[in-house]
Amino acid sequence: MKRYALLLSMLLIGQTALADDDDAKPVIVELSNLLPPPPAAGSIAAQHDLQVVLATQQTRTAADMAAAKADTERSVFRFADVLGPGLQPKVLPKTAAFFERTADFDKDAVKEAKNYWLRPRPAEVSTQVHPLAKEKPNDWSYPSGHSTFGYTTAVLLANMLPEKRAAIFARADLYAQHRIVMGAHFPSDVEAGHLAGTVIAADIMQDPSWKQDYEAARLELRHALGLPANPARTTSTDDH
Repeated sequence: MKRYALLLSMLLIGQTALADDDDAKPVIVELSNLLPPPPAAGSIAAQHDLQVVLATQQTRTAADMAAAKADTERSVFRFADVLGPGLQPKVLPKTAAFFERTADFDKDAVKEAKNYWLRPRPAEVSTQVHPLAKEKPNDWSYPSGHSTFGYTTAVLLANMLPEKRAAIFARADLYAQHRIVMGAHFPSDVEAGHLAGTVIAADIMQDPSWKQDYEAARLELRHALGLPANPARTTSTDDH
């Protein structure tokens, strides 16, 4: 946890420094300049990564696999199970549009990083790995794109709905863990997605070009969930 917090603080400082160089231009999130590299092939860390994937594969249940497959959908509405039945696309067009834009922004940043590191997927590293779905050709493993989207979404949702912060982040953790259950990613891919998603979300919230869409989604979402436009100031992060 301390290592994660230190890495995250360094990444966010790095993003701020990039932004300060030219305030007139939007910040481009180049994850290859911000994330640590994945474990080197054949290293102890890489071997541990593979062992976690294999151990997860050995213990995954039918319910685990069904849930992991469902979470291959890259959508904010995967968080409906912790936010309530009010989180539905048909009544939340502004929220849907905002997070679709977020998903596209994430994909661009992650694609650049994946193509920089070219890390093979677990099934390409070991024939003992039996993934639950076939990935697209040349869609590399590091960082995990789904995990990145999950944590980007979690940070944004937690700022829109601070009353639900704990449940939102717990759901993001499960969403990311499901990538290992799928046999699609190593744990270090998921950890990098956690870092990447947090940095991207911070960038979105600091970028004026996102402000109007963010606020529209925030107000629409709070209204749909029966919450006041502005949350009461509190030090508690427990769900209600």
